[in-house]
Amino acid sequence: MGDNAEVMARINRRPGVSYPVLTPNLKGFQGAIAAGAQEVAIFGAASEAFSKRNINMTIEESLDKFQEIADAAKASGVKMRG
Repeated sequence: MGDNAEVMARINRRPGVSYPVLTPNLKGFQGAIAAGAQEVAIFGAASEAFSKRNINMTIEESLDKFQEIADAAKASGVKMRG
């Protein structure tokens, strides 16, 4: 996810196509918006072990981060999906 800016800069965007960016935290959201994303996506895990390995957070911690992202997306008028 650290290369969102590079990916967004290099893709040939087509009219009417959405290019959501995975955003596990507020920093990721801010980076996605700075890179030109108009839609972001959050993602959770079904197990604590996977959550810790994948995004270095417990499930509960990730839910708190999702709320931060949702609030920022709403305030910015950015679409969000999960």
